Amino acid sequence: MQDVLILGGGIVGAGIARDAALRGLSVTLLEKRTVGWGTSSRSSRLIHGGIRYLEMGDIHLVHEALAERAILLRIAPHLVRPAPFLFVLDAREYWQWARVGVGVLLYRLLASGHGLGPHHPLTHDGLVTHEPLLGGAPLLGGALYQDARGDDIGLVRSNIEAAKAAGARVCEHTHAQVHVHSEGVSALLPGGKVISSRSLVLALGPWTDAVRREIGLPSLGLVSGTKGIHVTFSGERFPLRHAVALRHPDDARVMFCVPEPEHGRVLVGTTDTETTESPDHLTVGDADVAYLMRAVRHLFPALDLVEGDITGRWAGLRPLLRQQGATSGRTREHHLHQEGRVLTVAGGKLTTYRKMAEETVDGLGGILQQSLPPCRTADLPLP
Repeated sequence: MQDVLILGGGIVGAGIARDAALRGLSVTLLEKRTVGWGTSSRSSRLIHGGIRYLEMGDIHLVHEALAERAILLRIAPHLVRPAPFLFVLDAREYWQWARVGVGVLLYRLLASGHGLGPHHPLTHDGLVTHEPLLGGAPLLGGALYQDARGDDIGLVRSNIEAAKAAGARVCEHTHAQVHVHSEGVSALLPGGKVISSRSLVLALGPWTDAVRREIGLPSLGLVSGTKGIHVTFSGERFPLRHAVALRHPDDARVMFCVPEPEHGRVLVGTTDTETTESPDHLTVGDADVAYLMRAVRHLFPALDLVEGDITGRWAGLRPLLRQQGATSGRTREHHLHQEGRVLTVAGGKLTTYRKMAEETVDGLGGILQQSLPPCRTADLPLP
């Protein structure tokens, strides 16, 4: 009998497999498709504290995410890189000027010495000096701040590779029949082999509640995902030099335009809407694309971008904790739910996956009644 069975091969499941194997536990991870197929490869590619979460008063999340950003920059410099951002303010948002200045200063202070560079307000002319494409936009000014962007699917694969190197077994394209009992869990694989484990971790993102029902666990309604749409433009058609954070002219929701020179493109996103679609079959709706296009055309009118200029588009489903209120105001905090020998990981964001994994493996020590060595994932480089 092994120690841990993990269901879910996204970034959180991959991080848990790596951490658990490095601490000497025997681990098997099962993924019904390929690792990183779902939400973990359909993000905004940002490794960030979430400067907009300061407005929501989520100081703890921002501080934790900025600390994790610093760790990922150190252990995975080939996958995560610093990026200066310009936060822009519409001319009609003059009342936000002081808040933006205070916000970027607080953002740097919360980074605890890992601010990466200058954070300060900018006049309209200052913005245009940094990014000439903003010259035709109706802007009051804004601010310069520092963040990071990364290779989301690269992080998944790197964690999987590290987990395997530490002894974990990873099975893709495997949909097992799982049975939870008092001694642990058993999983019947498609070929007839049975895996027995002393504990079970569910790291399933937007599939969390559906799989819990499937294996006979109580339906707790832990996750209520929202859909995020992204589109891309070629760097030639949209020659943006700086990443830009902006408020959408329709609803003031924060979104991003991010150059990805390594791919020769600019990424624009994202939406944040309720959906009844299955995470297995997400669609990119015309209304969502039109929403993103209105923001781009508002901020960069001289480019006269049209939908025909879009070179790529994708949809992802955020595995947010179930909450009331507007979708864009929901927290990106995570929650660990334990019942017997089962740990369910819900919520969270890409940037904090390593910390989520560390807390999960700490919890496994209690379930297994085993004193585990300290977590080392903050110090060991990713391959």
